[in-house]
Amino acid sequence: MSLPAGQRTAARVGAVLREATRRFREAGIATARQDAELLLARTLGATRLALHLAPERPVEPEALVRLETLLARRAGHEPLQYILGADEFLGLRIAVGPGVFIPRPETELLVERALARCPDTPAVALDLCAGSGVVACALAARRPDLTVWTVELSPEAAGWARANTSRLGLADRVTVLDGDLFAPLAGLELTGRCELVVANPPYLAGPTLPELPDEVRVWEPALALDGGLDGLAVIGRILAEAPGFARPGGRLLLEIGRDHAGPLRARLAADPRYGPPAFHRDLLGYERVLEVEVR
Repeated sequence: MSLPAGQRTAARVGAVLREATRRFREAGIATARQDAELLLARTLGATRLALHLAPERPVEPEALVRLETLLARRAGHEPLQYILGADEFLGLRIAVGPGVFIPRPETELLVERALARCPDTPAVALDLCAGSGVVACALAARRPDLTVWTVELSPEAAGWARANTSRLGLADRVTVLDGDLFAPLAGLELTGRCELVVANPPYLAGPTLPELPDEVRVWEPALALDGGLDGLAVIGRILAEAPGFARPGGRLLLEIGRDHAGPLRARLAADPRYGPPAFHRDLLGYERVLEVEVR
């Protein structure tokens, strides 16, 4: 956002927000005003509340130049979380950027259900499809006696996970492994030891990916989204191998697609290694988290 030619006085917060909001709306950004406020607040080192309380606060030309870079990125549908460099998740600030999946509110339900099954005594958890490390970090932050092993296939995403565990002071209890699901666990003596096996796997049906919003389709890694033809490819692999790592009576918890509960009920009913499944609903009423006991 640049000042008109010849203008030497600073713009004002209120006017800058109106112009940024208009620009975002024209670009098809659904959260135009909110995003404009967050980016201006970042530029000025202020809070959104401070912007509301001081609409006549001047925005100097130098700040407008910095803001313009951020506005251009968002108008191009780059996710706001990438631009800000972080996202909030259950009270934790999780660093994210290009190459890693952005945490979603639905995953908070996954963590909350896992925490409800996790003892306050020393225990081991296994987190698959780590992404930014958000699930592993949230579990370890809430349970000081929990040791978490977490696995990520993408080296780029694994780098974000390691950065987050380190920055949050959890690297002594959260170990990030590179590889495909259970493969990197060979030789770690985790067989039958895990109180929890948790995952937020890719679960979108591959043919639906072109229909996703630009923020997701263009910017976020397809590896974290594509669950195969019906969205159940990775989930099926986890169900096949998880009983080898969970202790008897331990729990498997998976975030799943909104149309997956039916097929998974049928599959689990035919597998004697699992007890009856429970499906927890998200805020929109979808059965979003599978919880099942490993026998």
